Amino acid sequence: ADDDADDDADDEDDDDKDDPYIAFWEKFGKNIKLGIIEDSANRSKLTKLLRFKSNKSGEGYTSLEQYVENMKDWQKAIYFIAGESVEALTGSPFLEKVQAKD
Repeated sequence: ADDDADDDADDEDDDDKDDPYIAFWEKFGKNIKLGIIEDSANRSKLTKLLRFKSNKSGEGYTSLEQYVENMKDWQKAIYFIAGESVEALTGSPFLEKVQAKD
């Protein structure tokens, strides 16, 4: 069963490379994030457009909705860390603590 989950994660990575929305996100994601801060009238609509890298999404992106659907039953909160790149954050002691909970 774990092999199937790994295959699904690989498929999601491949889907990201071919997904035109990911290309759009990589180009305009910063503007969407800024819109969430500045445009309170459209915040809920813009939130649906957000994509995030997660320690569970491999190289690909996940939406907030997808992330919440895949949360473990015991997980009550979502923790995040921001930085210049995934590579820069990989060695963070904060990330190590969160990953240890899995």
